[in-house]
Amino acid sequence: MIRITDAVLLIGAVAGAIYTFQIKHEAELSAKQLATLKAQIAAQQRKISLLEADWALETGPGRLETIASQFADQLMLRPMDSSQIIELHELPEIRPEPELEEDIREASNGEDSDKSLLTGGIGELIERATQN
Repeated sequence: MIRITDAVLLIGAVAGAIYTFQIKHEAELSAKQLATLKAQIAAQQRKISLLEADWALETGPGRLETIASQFADQLMLRPMDSSQIIELHELPEIRPEPELEEDIREASNGEDSDKSLLTGGIGELIERATQN
């Protein structure tokens, strides 16, 4: 009877050792994968930083001014005239969104229509600016 118990315990110990070894091996593989991913992320972040620096150089005002003067004939750029600046009342009216048209009709049939339905938040800001 003692020998059967010893054999069962020995089999249990071997099974536990094998299971522990498998778990340890999987954990080591996961750690290697994690290290690889962290290295890839760091490389991508360095690449992004380099591209951002390159973009900053490419879009610098001095460089853009040089390019604009080089290609002035093709781009036909010229300074802005004062007649190109318009007043607020010269802007076209804001059209309501299609899903709000029904709400606008209902509001206009009833009491005073809510102007925020017609123009949204921007319209309210424009009205406040023109009232002051």
